[in-house]
Amino acid sequence: MKEQAIEKFKNEHYSEAISLMEEAKVQSPDDAEVYFYLGWFCHYRAYDSRLLKGYDFAYSQKILDYLDKAISLNPHLGDAKYFYGAECGSNACVAMQNYDIENLRYFYKKAYDKGAFPPWLIEFGKNLMNSCDENAILFTAGDADLNTCMYLQLHQNHRTDLTIIPLGLIDRPWFVKFLRDGLDGAVRKINLHLTDEQIMDIRPFKWRTTEIYIEASDEIKAEFNLHKLLPFRWTVEPDLFSNRMHSKIEGEEARQRTLLSPQRAMLLQIIEDNFKERPVYFSRFAVPMLYGGLAPYFQHCGLSYRLTPVKIEDTDKSYNYSKLEALLLPENFTDLPSIKTDDMPRASGPIYGYHDIFILLATHYEQTNQTEKLEGLVEIYKKCIAIGYDEEYDEEVLRMVLE
Repeated sequence: MKEQAIEKFKNEHYSEAISLMEEAKVQSPDDAEVYFYLGWFCHYRAYDSRLLKGYDFAYSQKILDYLDKAISLNPHLGDAKYFYGAECGSNACVAMQNYDIENLRYFYKKAYDKGAFPPWLIEFGKNLMNSCDENAILFTAGDADLNTCMYLQLHQNHRTDLTIIPLGLIDRPWFVKFLRDGLDGAVRKINLHLTDEQIMDIRPFKWRTTEIYIEASDEIKAEFNLHKLLPFRWTVEPDLFSNRMHSKIEGEEARQRTLLSPQRAMLLQIIEDNFKERPVYFSRFAVPMLYGGLAPYFQHCGLSYRLTPVKIEDTDKSYNYSKLEALLLPENFTDLPSIKTDDMPRASGPIYGYHDIFILLATHYEQTNQTEKLEGLVEIYKKCIAIGYDEEYDEEVLRMVLE
């Protein structure tokens, strides 16, 4: 019956999948997986499908109860903890909409207490945030890095100078308004030159590939050898397409209508209004299309990319080696071994970023004949990163570097 429910879920028949899993629960009341799937499927139906009639806090509590039961039956079911954190994060979003700092703090603490932010993930969140310059804006990729960073700010006062912005929420009018207004003691506001009426009217916009000029500070222009009179030029391409043929002006040949999604439009707006005054960073683990074509302007800073005003792809400025070195220090991997007992498969992938950074820095040392640094780096890798979580990959990376 579990297998039938999973097949229904794959085919987007969510209500049927949940009903089948409910029947499986009756037949196997001590099966942790059944409760996990019920929590996951209900969470997905509430947030990742179309709007759900009847969704309210009681429904959310039902999801948390399912996941809590799964965790109590199997404390090592890491993805149940992941979805528990995701559900708490969704309730935190409701708190943001209501500018309710008490519930915002409450739900992140609730997730932490349930194990949704294990030590290795807390350490990862700190390493990600510490890769950013002071007063930066950090665009995050998904639930794991967003919720971990928010917990760290709200409950450990870590890097409260940053504004954390999930790329997946910037197409929602309430969140755009929340970013503009901020919340004292919780979320640092950003510049956003939009009225309430404009924000509520966020939608797909008619758009053709267009070069946008964005002001940058004199300091960052000097750093990247951009003349002080020149702006940051970003070619913004449409990311939504219609079958409708359209000519914008009389006499023009009709072409396929293209549009700018709300997500890309708001990314453009946020960068346009803030880039001159604040550094802008992106988590390295987002879906690339969410970067909006900015990848050629990215400088690799470890677990994040820094947005620069010029295309530096495949140049000597592509990597900030001092930041890579600052990350690959033993003190930044104290809690990494905990992943072997507190794994959350849906959120664990980004730790392979540590291996990638090791390869990049080792290659740089080899190419620049910094033999002593390379030897020291290899020792750090063996002791701190190659912890046996994925032994085969650990060894493959080491062979790649030593050969």
